[in-house]
Amino acid sequence: MRWTILAVSTAIAALAGCTSAMNSALPPGRMNEAGSIRPCHRDHRDAQACGNAIFNQGVIAQIHTGQTLNDVRAIMRHDAERRTVDGANESWGYITNYNDKQMTWIAFTDSRVSSVTLQPWVRD
Repeated sequence: MRWTILAVSTAIAALAGCTSAMNSALPPGRMNEAGSIRPCHRDHRDAQACGNAIFNQGVIAQIHTGQTLNDVRAIMRHDAERRTVDGANESWGYITNYNDKQMTWIAFTDSRVSSVTLQPWVRD
């Protein structure tokens, strides 16, 4: 009887340890303290892009015309998935909807947000 109680107690302790280890992992789309975004599960074609889209969706609405490059960088907290530069004009593209393949482009003129547009996301 004592062996059964000991075995059951050990199994419960082991399962509790596994559960706490599993619960400490961030869900997809959450940024950790080191600045890395957790990817989606591996059943997606590009698990990291999926995780980035979840994160980006949650913060992109804070971007408005007139903000500086540094303002946007502070809000987004990570580099854009796409970037173009043409003289005084610069654009940053963030994937904001993985399933519908949409990217939000933030256009800067003279280092300030001049427009925010949603466009289809074309893979490299």
